Amino acid sequence: MITYLNDWEFWLDENISPIIAKWLMDEVKIKSVSFHTLKLNATPDELIYSIARKKDHIIIISKDIDFRELIAWKGTPPKLIAIEFGNSSNKIFWERLKSKIHEAISQLIYGDLDIFDIKK
Repeated sequence: MITYLNDWEFWLDENISPIIAKWLMDEVKIKSVSFHTLKLNATPDELIYSIARKKDHIIIISKDIDFRELIAWKGTPPKLIAIEFGNSSNKIFWERLKSKIHEAISQLIYGDLDIFDIKK
């Protein structure tokens, strides 16, 4: 089965500003939504993982180690962009994400990587 970019979605964890989802969608033209928009911001991580797993082509962007552990334990989908830097302004967060997002897409969607790390 051929998978196209418009089959994929980015889901941004509750600790990431929803404005990042808009900037991300403008940059890569892949649907990007925050947990707030999805009404998942008060939902346990394991349930979010299960919901994303059923949708198949989801990449979660999170600072939360729980998603890394769930994917290591239960597998993919979903895939993960693991943010490994501390709190920052939206602008700095976006600059760091933007500098790596095309590489992340290449490795997560077109390659065989399950978790892509973005460090400071």
